[in-house]
Formats: sequence, C-alpha cells, structure tokens
Amino acid sequence: MRFHFNSIPFAFLICATSALSVGQEFPLKRVPILTYVVDYEASWSPDGRQIVLISSRHGGLKVHILDMGSDENGSDMRQITRGPNEDDSPAWSPDGRQIAFVSIHDDISDIFVMNAEGGDVRQVTRGLGQNIHPMWSPDGKRLLFNTTHFSEARQSRDVPTSKKRIIGEARDDSIDLATIRPDGSDLQPVTHGGGYTYGSFSPDGKWILHRRQHGEVSQVSVINSDGSGEHSLSGSSTSDGWPSWSPDGNRIVFSRLTQNGLQIFVMNQDGSGVRQLTDAPGEFVNPRWSLDGTRILCSRRLGGINLVVFQAPT
Repeated sequence: MRFHFNSIPFAFLICATSALSVGQEFPLKRVPILTYVVDYEASWSPDGRQIVLISSRHGGLKVHILDMGSDENGSDMRQITRGPNEDDSPAWSPDGRQIAFVSIHDDISDIFVMNAEGGDVRQVTRGLGQNIHPMWSPDGKRLLFNTTHFSEARQSRDVPTSKKRIIGEARDDSIDLATIRPDGSDLQPVTHGGGYTYGSFSPDGKWILHRRQHGEVSQVSVINSDGSGEHSLSGSSTSDGWPSWSPDGNRIVFSRLTQNGLQIFVMNQDGSGVRQLTDAPGEFVNPRWSLDGTRILCSRRLGGINLVVFQAPT
C-alpha cells in the first residue's frame, strides 16, 4: 500500500487526555477528545505546562497558547498573533522566551520570531523561496528549517522560473534543510539535492533527525549536524515520517504506515527496538515528546484531525 505523506492537510483538529493512565498497555486502542475546532501543529513549552499551536477558533489560522492545566477543552486558549496572514509551525525556544513560527503572505511562507507573549515580531527569512517548520538548536542560537531556496537557485541556473512552491502542497523533492540565526543572518545549507523535511537537532546538538524522501519511499534518517554521514533508521520500512527525539536523545518517536493507517511508533536512536504505540482508528502524525519524558503529543486524523496526548513508554 502506498501513501503520499503530503496528502495530510495542514488544518488539524485537537484532542487530548486530561488525565494520563498509569501502566497502560501499548499499542493504545482508544484516545479521548479534548477540543473540537481547527487546532494543529502543536508543540510543548520547555516546562511542559503549555502548548503552542495553530488554531482557527478566533478566526483565521493564528498562533495560540493552550494551558495544559486547563479543563476548558481549549476554549480558554490565548491567541498571540494577529493580522490577515495565515500562520503555521510554531516552536518554542529552549529557554521558553521566544516562539518561532511561519507566516504565509502573498503565497510565500517565511519564518518569524516573537516573544512568548506574541510581541516583538521579527521576520527571519526574506527572499529565500518557501520556508517552513523551524526548530531551535539546543543552545537557541540557530533555527533549523525546511526551504526551497537552494532548489530554486539550482533551477535558475538551468531554466528560469518565477513559479513559487508552497511547502506541503507539492512533493518534497525540492526541499532541503538549512540553518539561520534568529536575526536572519548567516544562512547555512545543511543538505543538498532535495527530499529533506521535518528536521530537528538532537538534545546534544550533534545530530539532525529528519524525514528523507526518495520518490515514493519515505524513511526516518539521521545526519551529523553539518549534513554529513546520512544513514537511514527505518530499515526495510518505506512509509515512515514525522520523527522526533526523546528529551534524553536515546529514543525516537515517529509515524509509520500500517494496515490500520499511520500509527505512532518508537525506536532506539540507532533504529533498533521498534515498538508500536498506537493502533487506534485514524491517522497519527507529528508526535512530540514532552521535555520531562512522560508524555507524547501527536495529531490524529479521523474525519477532521485532532490531537492526542498519552503517557510515554518507559
């Protein structure tokens, strides 16, 4: 069975467990609902008390903050971006003081940085093609992100083109990973040749975990932080994606296509010890480990798309 990862839409509905069970058995067969409108691309604050996400509940797709201690089903979450543009892919800085996110303006996706309350918004990328999915380096000094900039530069040397591609709407064979300082200086390519998405630094900053696409094959891979030494962790599996590190860097949580749709799996950092964590109705993507290592947050597509939180395996 083949599956195109880009067929997952950007708009996600959210659901989660408000109380985590103890001693649960994996794979999980059921997950309960938390909120019911368009909420997606969620990630933890460093202290685990809040989640930053994109929501439509106040009109448009904007960055919001959800208090994980609330029992209001998300109705009390705070909107922290404004304006006519659609936002995407928010990520907290390691010190919790800043949030990087994507703003889509004139069909161009650019990366911005703001403080954690939504003020002091600064544009990071300009004229670099399409850019999305910013992730902070462990020291907070650089942003790792997906970009079409280098592919468009290659194309311009061969066949001039003015067509822009919005990441997520086309296949990822034109996308590479790059890093940049939060002030927009010192752009550095990490990968070359396209097919690299969903990159994130290991907690010690030595490695970059990512999804690697070769045509219809999608695998979880790792490279050195300078882009060298790439190797796949997926073995014979050809439909893996959305990888994320555990806070200690010893394990990786990711999505894998099964007979029951995309489900969440975990493996050791060397690709061994693969274990299925969910086997419930729906398509599960974009898992994120909480910084204390106790919970896993991910999106679930079932009619709409929702978010679940469950106790991480020991």
